[in-house]
Amino acid sequence: MEIFNKIIFWIGSITTIVCIALCMVLFFACKSKRANGERNVLDNKTSEKPWSLGTWIAGVFVAGMGVGMMYAPSDLVGYINQGLNPIESIIMMSLLSGAPVWALYSIMGLWYMKHMDSKIGKVAAMLSTVLGMAISLWTGMNTVVKFIGLDFPGLKFLLASITVLIAIISARNNLLKGISKLAFLVFVLAFLAVLSTPFTDFTFTPITGGITANFWKEYFSGATAASWIFWFLSWAPTVARWLAHISKGRTMKEYIGGTMILPTIIAVIWMAVSWMYQDVIVNFNLASNISSFIPCVIFIASGILLMTGTLDSDCKVFTEDLEELTKGKLPRKATIPYYGLFVLFVFSLFISGIIKEPFAFNEYSSLIFMPLMIWSVVESAKMLKKRK
Repeated sequence: MEIFNKIIFWIGSITTIVCIALCMVLFFACKSKRANGERNVLDNKTSEKPWSLGTWIAGVFVAGMGVGMMYAPSDLVGYINQGLNPIESIIMMSLLSGAPVWALYSIMGLWYMKHMDSKIGKVAAMLSTVLGMAISLWTGMNTVVKFIGLDFPGLKFLLASITVLIAIISARNNLLKGISKLAFLVFVLAFLAVLSTPFTDFTFTPITGGITANFWKEYFSGATAASWIFWFLSWAPTVARWLAHISKGRTMKEYIGGTMILPTIIAVIWMAVSWMYQDVIVNFNLASNISSFIPCVIFIASGILLMTGTLDSDCKVFTEDLEELTKGKLPRKATIPYYGLFVLFVFSLFISGIIKEPFAFNEYSSLIFMPLMIWSVVESAKMLKKRK
């Protein structure tokens, strides 16, 4: 397994560096307007009507940014315990949630825009979606239960079921844009709730320190490197498929800027606040610390909404792809409940302990999706020859 990790790490690292470089070149090389003044928008085969810029940003947020931000503070605490100083911890989590990760999504998203009818792409996105959402639910429900401080039998499955049910209702009634906006709004409320903690008995922790050799050792070795490649590469087909679905009418600069610059800025700010109020995160426990009640409730509500928005978006493209793959024999709305049940089934295998290592799926799926990622890089490079 160690050799496998090293191979994937080096291939993934090189691919990530190339994707970042491609995104930067595409951002500066592609013009936003034609000679006659018309917007030079991305070529996209989706039938989805163009989203307004504000709604599109909310859609990008629920595509993966929001869920990542909800989990990131817990990882930040892990780096605190490993001895990284504040600056190192904030930069580490920003790198693992910002531009390096979204470069993979952005480049593969450009591939999906040109190959929306590809069976390989559809199957990859569907597989990535179900496994990724089940693992995210498993991680998320464990985090929520830890924050609540209670864990009675069936609580995790109940919370996951409520989240999936809301997503199914949203998907069936075309409420996604509303859910996207609401999720973004509640995330802002969670942000404000954390800022309100000076009025409680939590201790404020100042940001100090600088980059040391310990940072680079942690970033380029061990679990950080493996999880970086495995987790985000395994999510790439899902997020990229969604980005392609909603990005009709966007220029290259809007697309790259919205999928790389925005997540990085939000990650830095959120990680900085999370560090300053790390005592809130460590002691988020309703059962033992009532002073965390308001920020904890808003944090949990935000997490459920963000997960709902992600489930909703994934469900939309999953069932749409399934309908096209079956040539209309399985209509989209008819398969929505089955998608939710399948995600919950895989999730139940995780929480029951039948599958003891859920993250192992990331390792194998990342290896499966790697050729698609490399294909995306090659095709995106070809776009430079045709840029206007």
